[in-house]
Amino acid sequence: MIGAEDEVHDSLSEELDRITGNAAFAVAEFGAAGAAIWRLYRDENGTPRAEQPSVPQSVMKDPDAFYRDVDPVFIVRTSAALPDNLFDLLAAARGVPVYECRKPLEDQIRKAITDSPLPLPYELAVFRQVPPGRPDAGRLVLAGHQIFPPGVTHGYRVAVRVRCEPTDGDGTVFAVVTRERRPDIPPNDQALRPVQIQSAMVPAGTYEISAELARPGRVLLHGLPGPLSKFTGSWDSVRHQVPDRLAAAEPVHLVCLVETSGDDDRLELRIDRLSQLIEEAEQGGGELSVSVVAYGPHAVAWRVDERQVAVPAWAAQGTRAVQELRGLARRPRDPREYRRAAQLECALETVARHLSERDGRPVIVTAGGRPPHPHTMDTRTTIIPCPERVNWKWQADRIASLGASFGALRDSGARADVWRTLGHDAMATVDDAVDIPDFAVRLGLRTAAQVVPFPFID
Repeated sequence: MIGAEDEVHDSLSEELDRITGNAAFAVAEFGAAGAAIWRLYRDENGTPRAEQPSVPQSVMKDPDAFYRDVDPVFIVRTSAALPDNLFDLLAAARGVPVYECRKPLEDQIRKAITDSPLPLPYELAVFRQVPPGRPDAGRLVLAGHQIFPPGVTHGYRVAVRVRCEPTDGDGTVFAVVTRERRPDIPPNDQALRPVQIQSAMVPAGTYEISAELARPGRVLLHGLPGPLSKFTGSWDSVRHQVPDRLAAAEPVHLVCLVETSGDDDRLELRIDRLSQLIEEAEQGGGELSVSVVAYGPHAVAWRVDERQVAVPAWAAQGTRAVQELRGLARRPRDPREYRRAAQLECALETVARHLSERDGRPVIVTAGGRPPHPHTMDTRTTIIPCPERVNWKWQADRIASLGASFGALRDSGARADVWRTLGHDAMATVDDAVDIPDFAVRLGLRTAAQVVPFPFID
């Protein structure tokens, strides 16, 4: 008998290299517990597969039937002690090689499949846009981007830069495909056939991912910010979810008004909630600019300096706005500050004066609790009027006329009319847990304008 596992591995590899189309071959393992028959073939993508067909006992007891019906290309003997019928089959081997080794045949089949080179190239299913200057410019087309050429083996890696657009709750689909080889159809027009389909919930953006061939039929993708899981839908359904064109994302200008008066813990809560909202809005996929407007109370007490409304960031990037928000936590406070109102009316006037359509649709979110100073003496509340006589209602109407949405992250005790106006589209209490994703959706900061299931090659 021929020994060594290397001989078995080489024989399996040679047989796998030979089979094409619907061809298959069988191998057998004879052990102390009996016989195991394996049938090896390639699926429509050329991926090696192994299965154990059902073989009648009558065939296993008749050498003529065994070598005719099973037709093994070789036999692996893993034990010195065998049932009598297997000794009879070995005695009538009829030129079929018999290898003697202790390693189970199943393990050797797995290794031979893992080591098998790809017979067909692997591609990543991606969207491409018809380039400008051609008919149907901008139209989306489902295509393949080659990641592995034919002939490579496990461990082969390649880097791919992809762009993900906002999509629905099923996430972005990462499908490894081959092509239906037909000589009558040009290669780029041949149908894509799935090898592996996974999906991941990833924010819109561009990612540098690494594709690694683990074995034929199994590809590992590294570098995504979210975990990949098996796609539960069908290939036919997802490949037909191709929008004709990408909907243009609406530019949005998120303006964060934050009241800096009150105790430090309350200010930290306001800053934290607004920072979370900015980070959530950045995942919306559209063009986003963010402004930060800080305000406190007007100076009322003797020798308390008037501190003007501050604009530490205007139409800036989200990261810069978050940095400026965090910096407000270190803003000095005067214990003699006026506690019954804040410069909310002047903050709204500042926003109304600065807003421009070029920065995008305005979304005004106010985090605070004190009411604004009235524009005239209010005998009912006796709150000190604004020294500039600014009317908060007029300023809110000016902002609303620009198509703005309003959200309020108010303190638990804030009940003035102004908060109903400033929380017209979304309102939450800053002291409680806030569903920031839902808050963002109600303000139009997070929307999936259409289903875009596949990534783009960037």
